[in-house]
Parts: sequence; C-alpha cells; structure tokens
Amino acid sequence: MSWLWSVFLITVVLTKYLWSRRKLYLLATKLPGPKSLPPIGCGLRFLCDKKDVFLDLTTPYSSPCKLWIGPELLVFIKDPKQLQAVFQSSALSTKARFYRILEEFLGKGLVTSGGALHKRHKKLLQPLFSQRMVDSYSHLFQKHAGKFVRVLEQHVDGDEFDVMPYLHDSIFETTMDLLLEDENSHSIDYKDVPTYVKRFYELGFQRFRTFWLHFDFIYHRTSNYKEVRAMKEVANTMVEEIMATTVQKVVQRLETGTLTKSEQMRAPSVLERIVEIGHSQPEVLSEQHSIDHLISLIGASQDTTSSAIAFTCMMLAAYPHIQDLVITEIRDVLGPKTTLDYTDASKLQYLEMCLKETMRLFAVVPFVFRQTTEDFQLGDLIIPKNVTVGLSIYHAHRDPSHWEKPNEFYPQHFAPEAVTKRHPYAFIPFSGGSRKCLAQIYSYTILKIFLANIVLNYELSSPRKVEDLKLTADITVRPVDGHLFKIRRRYIK
Repeated sequence: MSWLWSVFLITVVLTKYLWSRRKLYLLATKLPGPKSLPPIGCGLRFLCDKKDVFLDLTTPYSSPCKLWIGPELLVFIKDPKQLQAVFQSSALSTKARFYRILEEFLGKGLVTSGGALHKRHKKLLQPLFSQRMVDSYSHLFQKHAGKFVRVLEQHVDGDEFDVMPYLHDSIFETTMDLLLEDENSHSIDYKDVPTYVKRFYELGFQRFRTFWLHFDFIYHRTSNYKEVRAMKEVANTMVEEIMATTVQKVVQRLETGTLTKSEQMRAPSVLERIVEIGHSQPEVLSEQHSIDHLISLIGASQDTTSSAIAFTCMMLAAYPHIQDLVITEIRDVLGPKTTLDYTDASKLQYLEMCLKETMRLFAVVPFVFRQTTEDFQLGDLIIPKNVTVGLSIYHAHRDPSHWEKPNEFYPQHFAPEAVTKRHPYAFIPFSGGSRKCLAQIYSYTILKIFLANIVLNYELSSPRKVEDLKLTADITVRPVDGHLFKIRRRYIK
C-alpha cells in the first residue's frame, strides 16, 4: 500500500506543478521555435555547439518565438516595434533571474541591480558620465590611446595578429586611470584582472547554457564556482584597497575644505566622486554599493569597449575606401594637431557612422533579458508573470525590413536622412527604456579617440569581409578566429 501512497503523492505534486504552469504551456503552443526535448529543452544544442547556436537558434522564426533551456521558457523578441513595447513597459523593467550569474563577480552594480535600488543609483551616478565630465576625461583617453598605438608598433609590416589582448590591457589601464587619476596610488599588482574578467564571462555563459548549473546546490560543488570565487576575491581586494585610501583623502578634504597641490591641478577622479556621493548620502550609496559599482565599471567596460574598437578596426581594414574617407575626415578636423580632445571627437561624424555600423553588425551586447512582474500583453499574446523575455539586439540590428543592406558594412545606414526614416528601436546598442546605458557619450568619445589614433598612425588591411566572419556569442559577440588584421605605418600623402 505504501507504494500506492507514493504514486498518489507524486501524482498530486506533479499535477499541481503542471497546473501552476498552465499559462506558460499555453503560451508556448502559440509560439514558433526550435524543437525541444523535455525536461532539458534545447540544452543539448548548447552543449554540442557553442560556435553559432546562440545566434542562429532563433533566427529562422518570426518574432516573438520560444526557446526552452531546461524547464525555463524564454520568449525571444527581435522586432523593433515589439522591442519598444517591452523596453517601455513597467511590467518588464526587472532584469531576468539569469543576471544573478553575473552578480557572482560584478556584485549589485548598475549592470545587475534592479528595482528601486537601480533607479536611485542610476540617478546618483548619471552626472559622472555627462558631457562636461567626459570632456574632463578626454585627456586620459588620448594618453592611453597614444600608449596603445606604441604597443602595436611591434606588428608593423608583420603578419596578421589578434588585437584583442592588447585592447583588453589598454582599456583596463584606461579605466583604472579614470577611476583613480593616479596610476600609482595603489600597491596591488592588478595585471591579471583583465584575464579574470574574460574568464568570468566564459564561465558565466557556460553556466547560463547548462541548465542544471542554474541550481545553486549543484553549481556550488563545481570547480567553476571555486574559480569564480577566487577571481572575485582578487577583484574585491584590489577595489577595497583603493577605496580605503581614497575614502580617507576625500573625507579629510570634505571636513577641512582644503585641496592638496595635486588635487588643485586636476579634476576629481570617478572614484573620488563616488566616495563624495556615498559620504553625503550613506543611506543610499553604501561602501559595498560603491565597491560593486566600481567592479561593474571595470568588468562591463573592458570587453564591450575593446570589442567595439577591434571590430571597427577589422571593418576599416576590410574596406580600404571607407578607411580613406575616415582618415580624410580626421585630418580635416585635426589640421596640424596629432592629439584629440572631446571637441575633436564630437566632430568626427563619418567615423561615428562607421562605428555605429560596426556596432549594428556586431552588437556588443547581443541579448538582454527581462522578467515579467505581471501578465504582459504583446499584440494578441499574453506573456504570464515570471516569464523570461529575451530581447535580441543582434537580430533587430540585421532586420531586413529596417536596413537597406542588413548583412553588409554600409556606413550610409547612419546618414542623417536614413536615421530619421528608421524605427528608433531598430538600433539599440546601449539597450533601451529605463535601463538604457548611461555612458553613451563616454563610450562614443573613448571609442573615437582610440580609433582616430590607430588610423592616424597605421594603415589597416584584411582580406576578410563581413560575410567571411564566423561569429560566436557568449556575453558578447566575437569572431571565432579572433580580431585579425595587418598594419603598416601610415605616411602623410
């Protein structure tokens, strides 16, 4: 008889579980999508082939479509009109549960936090990335762009090389200099942190695509978890040390109202400004919040900024006639000067068109995920509460109904007359809605200053066009074979 009771209890529990998910299953029957195998969904596809599965799995289907990862239903949206509805809805302003994977390393900074906390902190930190502040940072961008150009000299007239490792190091140094305004104000050797960030993204995506690792009681027993914890400890130690030194200086300055000679000669660093905010509003921005925001800034900026620069270099290398137009514009703007500031960068409109076209083709962040906090109506469909919605920036950027040449490198897509005719959510490299990235001016400025310095000094060449590039995607999009091109010294003609 005991086995009958066991069967009965299992049946009751299973029935209750399935009944609680009835809206989910009803929605799934109405959506197109790849075949899945209960209970693992499309998990085998992720395990068998990382190279293109995440980009291609939903491509053949109309928007919205479905994708099962284990028992989790993802509703994927890639139509710009639908994306606008989602981004602007309060029912989808919360980041998906998947982002807790990123919290392991990044903490609860602007990338991963949600709700009222995100809203308050975004408002506090927004002034750090204003046009005025970016103007004050531009000399740092130029300094590190010049150093980066010198690092590349070893490859002049040589074979193809992968520029990404050099960019990772350079952008990391730039970010640290931006935070501190003093490269020598800490004692910890942080040269391995860029490698840690890259490795964390790899491990994070591996956990995301392996459905059983979503369960903490399994994941916490893996070697990956131990590796992430070790890397997080190094990052925390570094940030805590520089925080401690800076807090002491800032508090002393605020209490005495006096500046040191070095402080009088420069604008306050980003870290000093964050500490000032925390000191004046500790109930809103705690020390742990500040640490999380700093780690997020380091982690989020490194891969995204490096990727945008590297891909743009590849495109200019592959299309020399476009590279010629870029260098002509740069020389027209600079005249006899050889360095750039914010004003110069803001005048490089054709370079910005090339940069945006690159970010369209190779979306730095190809997907973002939201969680429904209530039932959400999308056209004739109702997406139930607690469903994960994947927003495919990558596919929207290549939607043929919105782009004249969706799979080609065509900077004229961003000519003013073309932009005014296009749906505003057909191009969203910095996401959209209330969680839109607050560092757009900062990003475009550092990208243009680095790119202008590279093109001023080197002619880039590569035989690979857009159609020749095989892409892979985890947290970001990257070419399978690396960011490859050749360089030779550029001489004034």
